[in-house]
Amino acid sequence: MQELISIDIGHLLKEEGSADFVAYSEYELFGAQYGDSFREFQASLRDKQSPMTLSLAEDQAIPGLKQLAGELAQKYENVLVLGIGGSALGARAIMQFLRGPYYNLENQRPRLFILDNLDPALVTQLEQIIDMGKTAVIYVSKSGSTPETAALFIHFYSKYREAGGDVKDIVICCDQAENGINRIARELGCHLLHIPRNLGGRYSALSSVGFLPAEIVGIDSAALLAGAATMHNYIAETPLEENAVFALGACLFELAGRGKSIHALFNYSSFLYEFGLWFVQLWAESVGKKLSLDGEVVHAGTTPLTSLGATDQHSILQLFKEGPPDKVYGFVKVDDMPGEIKLGAEFTGEKEYAYFAGHNMGEQLHIEQLATEMSLFGAGRPCYSITLRDISPEVLGALFYFYEALVVFSASLWRINPFDQPGVEEGKNITYALMGREDYSHRREEYQQAVEQYDRERRIFRV
Repeated sequence: MQELISIDIGHLLKEEGSADFVAYSEYELFGAQYGDSFREFQASLRDKQSPMTLSLAEDQAIPGLKQLAGELAQKYENVLVLGIGGSALGARAIMQFLRGPYYNLENQRPRLFILDNLDPALVTQLEQIIDMGKTAVIYVSKSGSTPETAALFIHFYSKYREAGGDVKDIVICCDQAENGINRIARELGCHLLHIPRNLGGRYSALSSVGFLPAEIVGIDSAALLAGAATMHNYIAETPLEENAVFALGACLFELAGRGKSIHALFNYSSFLYEFGLWFVQLWAESVGKKLSLDGEVVHAGTTPLTSLGATDQHSILQLFKEGPPDKVYGFVKVDDMPGEIKLGAEFTGEKEYAYFAGHNMGEQLHIEQLATEMSLFGAGRPCYSITLRDISPEVLGALFYFYEALVVFSASLWRINPFDQPGVEEGKNITYALMGREDYSHRREEYQQAVEQYDRERRIFRV
């Protein structure tokens, strides 16, 4: 397999008479139905008007990021990234896909830890593992005011200083604005990296947010961006009848209108586990919207799920096959798996073991993926599959960009904004007010009364 990625949508389609699939005759009409929206989307990519294309200009920042990463890697035994949501998920996906889940156990230096929750038990355990005097701190928050990450930064900044850390080595990555975090960075005299203003957090994996952690562990961020650029050119220039983003996006939109309200992604490599979590945020925050661009109440979107193959064949597959027929299934697999682990001839007198002889684990994983997909399709479940050439930065960069483009095009069919997330703001506002943030003090009494009312409505059973 020479291409970076191949996309198969054939098993979203069927002959006439099945509401669970797109009929071949319907698919032939998609160009007339959705072609104008897609050509507008392509034009926004070519003209660099879509916010997602801001990543492509990040090549200018890469030399400086490489230098900074080298300095931190040489000086520190550990690097601690503080972020949440898009400020952490992309870096996690890069780290796991290209370095594996056991990287920090391989005696590699520096070790890289990404902390994305303010769970005090988790924080306490991490502090028992790392020496803060030998740990660089990278604080990522696009707005600079995300409450969970701000709390973590306050805590670890204090611990870092107590351990004798040089505050000038701290890295702050945020939006370019006149706000508290930019003022703090200037006051400290530390490293300050700016995320492009209109590049949303969930689209920021292909920016300094993902590139700096990648470079610290020896991953070439230029190769990540090269893969994204290859995918950009394919999507922007390929006619819609040959374009995978158009074909898949139109099918998913059509099936959503027929009750396929869940988009389940089955990733067949443990190295793709964190990518699945990145996909969930990207899809959910981008297409889950109450209002259309015209202000009409539409409650758009489908619910993303992520599963790990072959592991989750033994947990959720039963529901997928025999439960509610409300899902579309995507499969992601790696064609050239690293490490040929050949199985020997052991226990050959037992039929349950003898047949493994001469096969390898990658072959078995591929067979199980195909078997699962065929089984679901046979049960009337629509499926698509994506095959990755190998585990490489170019492939991951292309995969990131493909799903970003897919979600932005899908949003255009729903006529919603894929770059905002108004649904998460109220929870933040309540937190700010109840925690005593000054500029939200005027709402504190309102929210306290709401909490009291909420508590009165509880029905609690105690054991």
